Amino acid sequence: MADKQTAAKQMERVNAILQHPGYQSWIIAINQAEMGRDFCRHGVEHALDVARIAYALWLDNGGNPVAKDIVYAAALLHDVGRWQEYEDPTVDHAEAAAELAEPLLLEVGYHPLVAAEIVKAVRLHRKGAPDGLAQVLYRADKLSRPCYLCPSRRKCNWPADKMNDELLY
Repeated sequence: MADKQTAAKQMERVNAILQHPGYQSWIIAINQAEMGRDFCRHGVEHALDVARIAYALWLDNGGNPVAKDIVYAAALLHDVGRWQEYEDPTVDHAEAAAELAEPLLLEVGYHPLVAAEIVKAVRLHRKGAPDGLAQVLYRADKLSRPCYLCPSRRKCNWPADKMNDELLY
């Protein structure tokens, strides 16, 4: 029972993100913008896939299991600026997501230094980083796409060498 309580406590801030009206409105805006899109959507299902893969990568690379909520927070927030990019194609959704994420992270109780690390990972999730949370988030975002099952594969603009043809996580 203590393990379940610890896990629940650890994820309180993550659940606060999921339940936050701002987060929910961003996800709704993304879902509406992608309504006609038949591949690679960026809603909460994608965010949760990225979170689970990122945490597995984190642990595989010797990451501290106590950081689970930090890894999940980064993954849940990495694409929340996508709706702004749909409204204005000159917007970098990673930068927009980082700007949206910072006040939300502070509001749900993250220490400013921890929030800054999460924001950094969100900002870099398209570019990657040599190591750390940003690299894990970058890799998980790419690995989350089941290209091997995608009925729209032929319409995809990803290069063939970047497509996921195997399940790794």
